[in-house]
Amino acid sequence: MKKLTLLFLLYFFIEGLCLISLWLLKHKFHISYNPILQTLTESQETSIRKFLEAKTGQHFSQNSVLGWVHFEESNSAGMRDRREYHTSPKKNSIRMSAFGDSFTYGQDVDLEDTWEKQLMAMDSSIEVLNYGVPAYGLDQAYLRYIEIGTEYNPHIVFLGYMSENIARNVNVFRPFYSHLYQNAIFTKPRFKIRDEELILIKNPLSSIKDYEHLLFNDSEVMAKLGENDYYYNMRYLEGRFDFLPSIRFAKILLNTLSRKTSISIYRHDGYYNIESEAFKITTHIFDAFYHDVLENGALPVILIYPDLNDQIRSRDKKERRYTPLLDYFRSKDYYYIDLLDALEHYESSFTIDDFVEDWGHFSPLGNMIIAEFIYKKLNNRGLTNISKLRETIQTRSTQFNITSGR
Repeated sequence: MKKLTLLFLLYFFIEGLCLISLWLLKHKFHISYNPILQTLTESQETSIRKFLEAKTGQHFSQNSVLGWVHFEESNSAGMRDRREYHTSPKKNSIRMSAFGDSFTYGQDVDLEDTWEKQLMAMDSSIEVLNYGVPAYGLDQAYLRYIEIGTEYNPHIVFLGYMSENIARNVNVFRPFYSHLYQNAIFTKPRFKIRDEELILIKNPLSSIKDYEHLLFNDSEVMAKLGENDYYYNMRYLEGRFDFLPSIRFAKILLNTLSRKTSISIYRHDGYYNIESEAFKITTHIFDAFYHDVLENGALPVILIYPDLNDQIRSRDKKERRYTPLLDYFRSKDYYYIDLLDALEHYESSFTIDDFVEDWGHFSPLGNMIIAEFIYKKLNNRGLTNISKLRETIQTRSTQFNITSGR
């Protein structure tokens, strides 16, 4: 009886110690018990039911290939614009198209305050077609270009890349990635690399029937979605005994140790890990994009959007976490414009809050600074002159051993 009492006391001591440890982890190190989502939340179920009833979301519609598209303030071609465009640009005008996520779309600002519209206002010979879609990964932006990028015959094609996009490129179901996206219901395609070639894993939920199946068989479907999702495989599952502090603490500890031995997307100092799957996929997507745009007779230009983390690091005089990606671009001799360079010039005059709106999206001022910087960079290369631009496209195509399709 005495031994049994001692065992009970030891057990409660361990549970109490683990409970205190969980509190310390949460409040001192911001590490909480956070198992991977295995079933739909109530709000997700509600969103899916509304989608199945209306066949569309509130601002997004499901797309079988890309995952989703945004339809607010869009013209008939799916661009963010109230204006319709002829498929061929006017003589001596320069048509540019921009693909990317919400930073390309210009979320949280009016249409006329986007960098695309502000760039157009600087030079009447320039048109910029905005194909940005909020929450896209680089993979979706590239696939959207493949799908519709040549229809309006651009001379320059921008591929916008926000520095956090590297993480989206190994994600399939956004709620696996972050609780900030817990009400996202659409899945997305992603790429993997096999024998140094990009292999497309198609959008797993590509039809209405797929979402009906998810609604009524959520645990089965979500486990299937997790097979190709980096974040699903980096987290732990919830169990029936997780009410015990010792079990929760053990799962957090084992998961932390597992992450330290795995090849993570970011190094411990915050920089991109060039050995990670995410980095390799990202560079392969850029390679494919650059090649395809040149092959289609246009000039590819990569735009790097800094997020809030990058702007804070800049003001703290820290090296850019995406420097390995810039090194890769230089090694390949790709045209790119790092838009943090534009904002850094004004750091002594403005705060970060002056540059951004919600979620770090650029404010009207931020978009204006970016537009001016892009125009300056293009103009310095002679790319605002149609004759020089055509010559440059031909030169770059020859350099990359590509026969233009135009």
